[in-house]
Amino acid sequence: MARKPLPLKMLQTLEAVVRLDGVSNAAKELGVTHGAVSRQIAALEDWLGRALFERDRGRLRPVDETREFVAVITDSFERMDAAMGRVATARRRLKVFAHATFAMHWLVPRLEQFYALHPDVDVHVQTRQTGEDPALAFFDVAIMRGSEQIGNWESSSVLQESLTLLTTRRRAETLAAHGVAALLGETFAVSDTRPGETERWLEAARLPPLQKWRVRRFGHFHTALMAILNGQGVAVGPIELTVGQATDGSLAAPFPQIVAPGPRHVAFIDPHSESYPMAKRFVLWLAEAANAAERGG
Repeated sequence: MARKPLPLKMLQTLEAVVRLDGVSNAAKELGVTHGAVSRQIAALEDWLGRALFERDRGRLRPVDETREFVAVITDSFERMDAAMGRVATARRRLKVFAHATFAMHWLVPRLEQFYALHPDVDVHVQTRQTGEDPALAFFDVAIMRGSEQIGNWESSSVLQESLTLLTTRRRAETLAAHGVAALLGETFAVSDTRPGETERWLEAARLPPLQKWRVRRFGHFHTALMAILNGQGVAVGPIELTVGQATDGSLAAPFPQIVAPGPRHVAFIDPHSESYPMAKRFVLWLAEAANAAERGG
C-alpha cells in the first residue's frame, strides 16, 4: 500500500511555532515572513481537518494534542538529522543561496577554483529570481544583492556592480567604432527585476531619458540578455557578471568606460551554525575571487 506523502514543510513550520512559542520567532528562524508561517499553519489545519491552536487576540496557543503531536515531530526531525549525519560522505555539502544572474554568470564559472583549494567541500547552489522570498534558514551562505542585514547573520561584501551597455560582440564592435551617437534608433531591453538601472546608465552617458527610446520589457534580467543575444537590441547590466570570464564571450560592452554604479553583492552566514567554519572559508574565497576578477585575474 502506497504511503501518503507527508506535508513536511507544514510540519516543520508547526514544530518551529510551538518550540519557539510564537509565529514571529518561527518566521525569524525559518527565514520567511510572518504571513508565510501563518499560511503554512492554516494549510496544515486544513490538511488535518482540525484546529491545532486556540486563537486569543492574535496569539496562538497550542492545544494539548498539538503539543503531543509536536513532541513526536521534533523527535522525528532529530532522528532524521542524526541519520543524515551518519550516511553523509566525508565530503561536506555547503548549501549556498544566490540570485540567478550572479549564480549563473559569476559564481558557477568560478567554482572549480574553489574546489581546487577545498576539495573536501561540495557546494550546492540554489537560485531564485529577484523578488522571490527564499527560506534562508535552509542555507549555509546567502549571497544577496543590495540587501539589508539579515537578522544576526555575519555579512561580508563580495563585489560592487558597475553597470554598462551590453550587446552582441558584432554589434558592440560596430557601436564602438561609431561612438555613442550610433545608439540612436536602438531598442533597449529592460527587465522588471533591475528597475532604474537603464535610466542611470543613460544619464551617465548623457543620452536622452528612457522614454525617448524604443523599449522591450521583460520580467527577468536573464530573459532580457537572451533577447539581445538574439539580435533584439541592447541592455544595461553589470559588466562583472556578463562579460569576459562570466560568459562564453557572446556578450560585449561597446562603451566600457561609461558606467553607472550598481548594487553591491553581500554574503551572509550564520555565526551560530554548525557549518560556520566551512561557510567562512567559502566567503573568504568569494572575496578573493572578486578581487582577482577586478584585477583581471
